[in-house]
Amino acid sequence: MKKNSEDKSTVVKYVTKSLRKAILDGTLKNGDRLIQEEWAERLEVSRMPIREALTQLQMEGLVEMVPHKGAVVTPITRDNIEEIYHTRAMLEGLAVEKSLPFLTDEDKNLLQQILIQMEELEISDETNDQYILLNNTFHETLRKGCPWPRVQKMVETLGISPIAPNLLVDYYSETQREHRMIYQAVLRDDPSELRAVVEYHILRTKNNLIKYMKELNQKK
Repeated sequence: MKKNSEDKSTVVKYVTKSLRKAILDGTLKNGDRLIQEEWAERLEVSRMPIREALTQLQMEGLVEMVPHKGAVVTPITRDNIEEIYHTRAMLEGLAVEKSLPFLTDEDKNLLQQILIQMEELEISDETNDQYILLNNTFHETLRKGCPWPRVQKMVETLGISPIAPNLLVDYYSETQREHRMIYQAVLRDDPSELRAVVEYHILRTKNNLIKYMKELNQKK
């Protein structure tokens, strides 16, 4: 059935999810052109949601817009994930350790408010963007007091691809337990504990993402 009659945002989410899966499971490979007309016909949608989906996938680092070629697939490989998350764990662990002595009571109250919002949020296609924003704000607040600007800049430059949180929805409760452990380390004013739990949190997310991609490939 044609999906043009459905709510626009629902159609865009459907298209984005379909294209993301095709990239992550290897149906679309590195360097492949993602031709809008072909996918619009395959998914039975107009070209407009295809274009909007490509914008989202570009933000996630899964496609690149190349002059005279259009959208080109740039999938995240296991090696990419290992490199990004290991580096991020070391840098962000250092940043939060240095940051903690400078966090104010207002910062700690904000962390608590964000934590509660994340714990109450039910992950779905509709809440992905909200969760990504909350998670980013939580981590940014943790390291905002870091007095080493080069470390701060490296963490911000490295980033972590905002692949939809609902890919790892099965691990959501575990993720939230880790966020609460991070907050409790802040309340105890223990920089070493905070660094350790942040590093653990990032590396466990890495392992779950690799596991998800492996299972996705096995289902092909």
